[in-house]
Amino acid sequence: MALLAALGACSSPQGVGPNMVVPGPRDDAGGDPAQACGSVAKAPMGQVGEMTVWNNGTTLFVRLAATAPWQLTESHAYAGIAAPGGWWSFPAQAVHDPYVNTFTYAFPLANLGVNPGDTLKVAGHAFLLTPSYRFAEGKAQMEFTVQRCENAPPPPGKDIVVFNDINPFDNESMANPNNQLMVRNLVNYTHPGPRGTGTKVLFDRGRNSVCGGTGECSDGELSTMRSVIQGEGFTIQELNSTQGSITSLPGDVKVIFLWNPTETFANGEINVLKQFASEGGRVVFIGEWQGYYDAITLENDFLGKMGAVMTNTGQAVDCGYNTLPQASLRPHQITQGMTNVTIACSSVLVPGPNDYPLYYDSTNTKVLSAVATIDITPLPLTQARPLQMTPQAIHPGLNPRSSTGY
Repeated sequence: MALLAALGACSSPQGVGPNMVVPGPRDDAGGDPAQACGSVAKAPMGQVGEMTVWNNGTTLFVRLAATAPWQLTESHAYAGIAAPGGWWSFPAQAVHDPYVNTFTYAFPLANLGVNPGDTLKVAGHAFLLTPSYRFAEGKAQMEFTVQRCENAPPPPGKDIVVFNDINPFDNESMANPNNQLMVRNLVNYTHPGPRGTGTKVLFDRGRNSVCGGTGECSDGELSTMRSVIQGEGFTIQELNSTQGSITSLPGDVKVIFLWNPTETFANGEINVLKQFASEGGRVVFIGEWQGYYDAITLENDFLGKMGAVMTNTGQAVDCGYNTLPQASLRPHQITQGMTNVTIACSSVLVPGPNDYPLYYDSTNTKVLSAVATIDITPLPLTQARPLQMTPQAIHPGLNPRSSTGY
């Protein structure tokens, strides 16, 4: 009790009246500086901690971190155009019980009334304690220029998501909780259209699907993925389409996964998918590298007709099961909360100007997955006969666990 009283006395600034509100607990805002737009700014909080500030396309983050052995017992943050007042007037405050090493506050840029290029005044303050009950106060202040994002991510829904690798969804990769989170994010998104409240997910392993034929995207190989989707309240239904068979999609379908198709899509089928997207639906195209999936021409034709300029180049990188670090991820609803992702032998995407990368390879230079907003303009129904793809015979030595893919 004596210690608590002493801390209470230290926490009360001179001149502050007895009606000062004591902050309560709140959730850490999370965020990842590796996914910042532009530069990340840091300022010391004396000898006991550090303040880190960054922004993404919608939010300013202020992270307060204690230097060991110190821990945060109470923290306060401010961001605004005007100069900050005393720490007790900061709008964002929290008491930490138990004590924490770091804590992050989030300020929506829209609420701050700022745009990229505008300058904000940012301040952080904390009370800290060591295991031996040493007490300290840390504070930092800086001016921060809101950074411009090179390419703002498209809103979820009405989009096409491309993975040139089936392995992020197989049981081995899905042992990674981050891959499970990615699947939950793929099906759990908000859109005002009627598809936004859909309760069904379609798997299309028809159209002479490569992984459907080899069994590598069978129900058994995708059992963890299926359990994750069903655990979110969705029903999974098989579409098993053939060329020209997609004439409509049930009204309760929210997401459709196209697994390694090798039969091209007619314009009428493209228009059905465009209508689906216009209502808030999401299309997920699962391609592969050329040693496995010799229908890259079909994939690029499909992406172009859907309005995505990105192309599959057919390369193969990060073969063998690899867990890509957080630095490879880019901020998007699909990657929200993820800290890494496990893949195995992915082809490379070259995104167009309005396509948005989701994650890069282990060198952080090659795009492996991306998303684009679907152009919902219908295609003409008079067209030449669709290109027929003859799938390549699968090489008997293909092995996603190998560093070469064979």
